[in-house]
Amino acid sequence: MQILLAFKDQKNYSFEELLTITNLTANELDEKLSAEVKRKRLTKQENNYILKAQYQVGKLDLKEGFGFLLVEGGDLYLEDKDLKNALDGDLVLVRRGLTNKVIEVLKRASHSIVCTVKKVKSRFYLIPKKPLRLPVELSDDKSLIGGEVLLVRLTHYYDKVIRGEIEKLIGFQTDPDIDVLALVYEFGFPYEFSKEALIEVEALNKTIDYAKRLVIKDEYIVTIDGEDAKDLDDAISLKKLDDHYYLSVHIADVSSYVKENSAIDKAALKRATSAYLADRVIPMLPRKLSNDLCSLSEKEEKYALSVLLKIDLAGNIVDYQIKETVINVKRRLTYNEVNAFFKGKSLTDKSLEKMLSEMRELSEILKNKRSKRGMLEFESIEYQYILNENNDIIDIVVRQTGIGEEIIESLMILTNELISEHLSYLNIPCIYRIHEKPNREKLIDLFAQLEQLDIKVPRHKRFTAKTLQTIINAAANHPQKLVIHEMLLQAMNKAKYARINLEHFGLASKFYSHFTAPIRRYPDLLLHRIVKDFLIDPTNLEKKVNHYENIIEEIAIHSSLMEKKADDLEREVDKLKIAQFMEKKIGEVFKAAVVKIMKTGMFVKTEKGIEGMIPLRILNDYYHYDEKTKSLINERTKEVFAIGKTVTVKLIDVKIDLRQLTFQLLN
Repeated sequence: MQILLAFKDQKNYSFEELLTITNLTANELDEKLSAEVKRKRLTKQENNYILKAQYQVGKLDLKEGFGFLLVEGGDLYLEDKDLKNALDGDLVLVRRGLTNKVIEVLKRASHSIVCTVKKVKSRFYLIPKKPLRLPVELSDDKSLIGGEVLLVRLTHYYDKVIRGEIEKLIGFQTDPDIDVLALVYEFGFPYEFSKEALIEVEALNKTIDYAKRLVIKDEYIVTIDGEDAKDLDDAISLKKLDDHYYLSVHIADVSSYVKENSAIDKAALKRATSAYLADRVIPMLPRKLSNDLCSLSEKEEKYALSVLLKIDLAGNIVDYQIKETVINVKRRLTYNEVNAFFKGKSLTDKSLEKMLSEMRELSEILKNKRSKRGMLEFESIEYQYILNENNDIIDIVVRQTGIGEEIIESLMILTNELISEHLSYLNIPCIYRIHEKPNREKLIDLFAQLEQLDIKVPRHKRFTAKTLQTIINAAANHPQKLVIHEMLLQAMNKAKYARINLEHFGLASKFYSHFTAPIRRYPDLLLHRIVKDFLIDPTNLEKKVNHYENIIEEIAIHSSLMEKKADDLEREVDKLKIAQFMEKKIGEVFKAAVVKIMKTGMFVKTEKGIEGMIPLRILNDYYHYDEKTKSLINERTKEVFAIGKTVTVKLIDVKIDLRQLTFQLLN
């Protein structure tokens, strides 16, 4: 580890603190620290090591011809000539002065980039898909013909050029969907499975072994999923008897097929999640597992890890069991079918209709219970892309969320909380899904903006989930309710995985883990193994405790990172598809709402949820940016443009390669 990386967010550390942070041995750490003291970048005072005042460690945010070092207390400006061979996103050491200069790149943001090969006469040039401040050259370009889309591994960094080697031929510019595939590789999301993993999958036995499993035969088990879903993780059944709900939640038993440290397991851990893109799914597991062996398909016997619950009329769990089972789903339902039933359309099966009605009852009881404890219910519009046979967007429609989705959400939250609480009280190692409280300063900033929208903000010394719940209720009938909910969401911390339980702020839940989607999330698969090892086969406990305590932290960090990578990739593919869709609509006029304001302009979102920017540079008048209220004020007319304001705009430019839309403000 580059020792100066530890000083990114803090200026001084004791030797003992650095030992913990770096995982180096005492001798290795002492050697590295002595070298930095000798280079006069660190100073030692007693047992503390301090980064000298003229130095700063941070992340680079580069623009065209200049950049900023992102640091607390004020970003540092850097000219292009003072960046050496640093690239966007790199962690660097900067020396402050009349001109700030990059002294050393401590950690590269990326070691591979996606490039298109352009042939000019007899020479080949690499055009990076993502703008790079330095040209890239290949060590060997003899195999090129022009038009290739390549993944290039960067090997040597010089002040004027970067050299690299071909890591993979992704395809050619003329290939269908090459833009999406290029984004997948640009984001570094694993796309192909190893040969070893695929060989292991083909060798898996589909025959059901009933030994040591509870075979469930007398339950009306159903799945409820989207129309196109093929990786069916969860199935449910319910009976209401003697003033109690008897709920069974059956989760695909992926761990029966995917053994720890197998080639399949390593491939799954590398991804840590499935990515759901506009035109495709990149599964965490090979499709024979995700869509066949593990998926809880209709009228097929499948392995499950089942949670069997007895719940009273107030929504309290009074008894439960966790069993390895064999189940057979009687009917595969879709959200559309279930939502249509609750609007009056018959399912032609009275026992099924009765069960769904009782599921709705229980779901509402559980939802009310969560609401009373302070769970935050944000509303947002989700959009569904209607694609043609070429995977081009031909329309964008609002994705409807109904009672079917609410039933599954309620029952899965209940199950996830139960498993997490059970393991926690037994003091068994667990991987938690945590959501930390939002930053107080960020909330105060948010509240100032909400007051501009005439939302009454409660005064609290201590912010809780119920504080924000009060604001959500106050915005219930506001014309810009969805904008307000989006602002609240942006002020929240992102949920993540952790070895230590720090509770879940958004759900107002003391115990929460992910257990119900092991086909598409690795933490769920890990949790299944923990449940089996401690609750179903409680042998060699000390050895198991040591094993899981050693691996959970690293898996939690990696899973959180890959989840963010998948989210970012999904968002960029959406933006790409939307840019391609909107290119045909240049010149059209739209109603939109202002959703974000910056010194350089404002972002607006149309009624169909399409977002673009109105740059200040194309506006006729001069506008003053008010930092406190995050608003723009027209110096001539005094008109205020704040978040939530409705405007009329015209689309004037679309840059597909940058996934950017530019709107013009119409008076």
